[in-house]
Amino acid sequence: MNSSHGSDIKLSQLRALVAAVECGSFGKGALVLGVTQSAVSHAISTLEETLGVILLFRGHHGATPTGVGEKVVAHARTMLKILDEMVHVSQAERGLATGQVRIAAIRSLATYGLPPAIAAFKQQYPQITVTVTRCVNHGEVQKVLQAGGADLGLMDIDAPQGFDIYPLFADDYVALLPPQAALPEDPLPWAAIGEYPLILPVPQDNSYAKLRAYLAQQSVPLTVAYEVNEDATITSMVAAGLGMTILPYLAAVPIPATVTVKALSQPLQRTLGAVILAESLQGPAVYAFLNTLKQLPIQVEGGDRWIHPPHIPD
Repeated sequence: MNSSHGSDIKLSQLRALVAAVECGSFGKGALVLGVTQSAVSHAISTLEETLGVILLFRGHHGATPTGVGEKVVAHARTMLKILDEMVHVSQAERGLATGQVRIAAIRSLATYGLPPAIAAFKQQYPQITVTVTRCVNHGEVQKVLQAGGADLGLMDIDAPQGFDIYPLFADDYVALLPPQAALPEDPLPWAAIGEYPLILPVPQDNSYAKLRAYLAQQSVPLTVAYEVNEDATITSMVAAGLGMTILPYLAAVPIPATVTVKALSQPLQRTLGAVILAESLQGPAVYAFLNTLKQLPIQVEGGDRWIHPPHIPD
């Protein structure tokens, strides 16, 4: 007999051995495995030759394990069980029984878009882990995705390059007026905006390049009194009477009751949506979460007027 070598042992031989022992004969084991009796006999004989020991007694009463055979069969059952568990884990990952979705999102979407979507998703897929990274702006979302730190990004999607894009909804820019402001008609005349100090996001915030281009096109020039790098602080400054601002509605909420919200005379909006790095290989859990996002409207108290389906050019 040859000296045994583990790499020469085949899983099919272990299956044949376990089936023959559990069924009591080569023939019945072959039926269970869906192969011929000679295939089972050959597999077990080859295994015995590889190990250098006799594993089964053959006789008229079937196949029974020898002393060493009982020990080998026990180990074979363990190995086959581990293999089955490996297959189960892989199938579960593909079949959405388990998995992970890593999300990078701007603040407004992390606050108002994600919680209901995560709740709905977890009801359907309770074993899938969802992690969220909150980002300052869409530039940071893109960097996190490109670095492999997230699978799915939620951000404004006006001009991202190198991403598969899934529009979700449009968010209107609105004017926020301080408490002492007179209440002009709606939409707000552009001349009325110039009556108040203007509070804007800092120029380095790439999320507001579109807003600055919009302001530059207006006939009445505006003087920027403050530049702030946090939307919530801008809204609070308006509430404190320091000036007015123009922000996307979702970036401004929660809006204090003393602040007046007005539509712009020349509408401006941003499109918010999900992005996935182009040509990246994502598991089904990511696309299942994306499908959940598409089915859930963003709900913010008082925001029905400013949040609506996006216009997607043909």
